[in-house]
Amino acid sequence: MSAMPQRPSPPKLAGSRVVVVGARRSGVAMARFLLSRQARVVLSDVGPPEELGPGVAALAQEGAKLELGRHETATFAGADLVAVSPGVPLSVAPIAEARRRGVRVVGEIELASWFLQGILIGITGTNGKSTTTALTAHLLSSAGLKATACGNIGLPLTDLIPRDAPDHYYVVELSSFQLEAIDTFRPWIAALLNLAPDHQDRYESPISYYHAKTRIFRNQGAADHAILNRDDPEAWGLARTLKSRVHPFSRARAVEDGACLMDDRIVVRSGGREIRAIPLAKVPLFGAHNIENVMTALLIADLCGVPLPRAERGLASFRGLPHRLEKVRELDGVAFFNDSKATNVAATTKSLESFPGKVVLILGGKDKGGDFTQLLPLVRERVAHLVLMGKARDAIAAQIGAAVPATMVVTMAEAVEAARSKAPPGGVVLLAPGCASFDQYAGFEERGEDFRRLVMALGPVA
Repeated sequence: MSAMPQRPSPPKLAGSRVVVVGARRSGVAMARFLLSRQARVVLSDVGPPEELGPGVAALAQEGAKLELGRHETATFAGADLVAVSPGVPLSVAPIAEARRRGVRVVGEIELASWFLQGILIGITGTNGKSTTTALTAHLLSSAGLKATACGNIGLPLTDLIPRDAPDHYYVVELSSFQLEAIDTFRPWIAALLNLAPDHQDRYESPISYYHAKTRIFRNQGAADHAILNRDDPEAWGLARTLKSRVHPFSRARAVEDGACLMDDRIVVRSGGREIRAIPLAKVPLFGAHNIENVMTALLIADLCGVPLPRAERGLASFRGLPHRLEKVRELDGVAFFNDSKATNVAATTKSLESFPGKVVLILGGKDKGGDFTQLLPLVRERVAHLVLMGKARDAIAAQIGAAVPATMVVTMAEAVEAARSKAPPGGVVLLAPGCASFDQYAGFEERGEDFRRLVMALGPVA
């Protein structure tokens, strides 16, 4: 394993005025850490106090000043540092004004990276981030290394600072929102799984979203490693622009220094030499796209010094994450799959590619500006019936509703009932909504749990 790059010394926080923006999990974690370093903390959130958790009130007892229900521009402009939660756009007026006045504005990932001595591994992409992050941490841990999956997967990086160690591997899932707010963050290994339009309700164009994603590589140098999808034109187009050593992965072609698919095996190669071949039959995850996620995790494990036979044993014990192409049950010859995490059109595409046909597809939720016409070839080829739900159902129907028979519903209960009634013998009911969940649910997890509960409650046809 090559030597890790040196990091700059962290700034002194004691006595500094820091505004933490956003009072959800990341914001609370940042505020708690900053208080532990004797910073003067203001926690600012536009939400009313009654909508925030008990952790916010506890911070007030620990010395933080709360600015709730509003953002005060003067507070931001008078800060030494503004630390922004991922869900808060950097374009918010008080943040933009603070920047204009020369105040440093960073995100939680950036803040935490200043104080961590461990080894940073960053994983991003439009789809597959969480699975790849969890799998990578699992492979490293199974090999006896200290490794933690963190970041966008649900555990703030800041929370890990108190138990930091130089030999700890931090496998960080990174969203575009988090990457917008990095400055010096430098992962030793950075992986870009894929790029497809997403979050078009926040970004002006797919290009601005892609630019945010590619910031994962901005501080890497010759001592670092970049893992890129050779089959994704947008991702692979970066290869010649990076300072780090590039390792491709591909399902479509052989590669010299990376991972590829040959016959029915995943092959890891270095300098054109085969290091290890792993039969696809030993991959415990369903769906062709998960082959790419496994390739990425194996490449990272190899770079971290894990012998590939040991990584293969770790792979066999990985059970995947819920709500990601998760098989719920079979009933009356119909298989029910929960892919609630498919919150954009590209993710729905990958879900559909996993089934040869006879699919009843449940789509809909809160529209993120996706172009559902991109699904038309797969819908015509593999979908027997569409069930369209939620706020986006009319927009989806206008784009693809004429391709195959469709049923319009409002709730998940209606969707499950309609899908079951339309499923052909030997068919599949697939929840892969292509939309956010926030029209009816707190998140994709809650939506997936509702689907699973409703499916498990179904009885056999009399």
